[in-house]
Amino acid sequence: MALSKMRFARGVTVLSLCLGLSAPTIAPAQSPEHVAAVKAASDKSPVRGNCAPAQEDFLGWPASAVQRCEYKVGETPGVAYLLDVTPETLTRWIEAGCAAHMAGAAACFDRVLRCTAQKGVVFVIGGNMIAERKGALQNMFYRNGVAIGAPSSGKPGAVAIEEQERLAHTPEADVSAMPGRGAVAFWDTMPYQFAVKAIDLGVPAEMNTPDRRQKWLEIIRNEMLASLGRDENRFLSGWMTAHPITLRAGECPDERDP
Repeated sequence: MALSKMRFARGVTVLSLCLGLSAPTIAPAQSPEHVAAVKAASDKSPVRGNCAPAQEDFLGWPASAVQRCEYKVGETPGVAYLLDVTPETLTRWIEAGCAAHMAGAAACFDRVLRCTAQKGVVFVIGGNMIAERKGALQNMFYRNGVAIGAPSSGKPGAVAIEEQERLAHTPEADVSAMPGRGAVAFWDTMPYQFAVKAIDLGVPAEMNTPDRRQKWLEIIRNEMLASLGRDENRFLSGWMTAHPITLRAGECPDERDP
């Protein structure tokens, strides 16, 4: 009888350990050096000039995940609402992407971070991302990490803060155009590249109707919020899967690069 109880107790212990091991957990970033490198790259973004936590939810994004930033590039003022992605989170995404798609490539992390830094290391969920394009400072308005059509987009010169706020709060259903065909920060991941990793979501093939644009913006919002609690970011995975040759060659790919 005592032996039976001992075996039963041992079985419960083993089962408990197995269940504990199988429970989903968020792995810590593997390298403090990686976290420091991501933070340094992130801090260089002028968009992070003067940021504060949002006081209320922002068009479907919870306030706890949003920061409102006022900044200047030169003398040109900007306002942007950012998804608050910590250096630790972005580090985990890149480390997981490298492990899954470029195992054995020693410089993978530095390479992917360099490509990320070229895009600004910010995810603008609403507002203006002023940057030098074609040799001049230009305004570019975003919703959910996607460049959207706006009268001031792609043009130089200061835009009134009130107008920037209005454009930042453009409802997903009212986005009239996507100049970049729906490419998503941080890596300009194209919809079809992401769709390979999320076949079940029914990602629109083109962004040529209001319904398709709205659906794509909703997919991005839900996916990015879910990714904050995961090691994998499927926008990064889709981008890496689309450009294995270019990335292994040490280059940052354009859309058509292999």
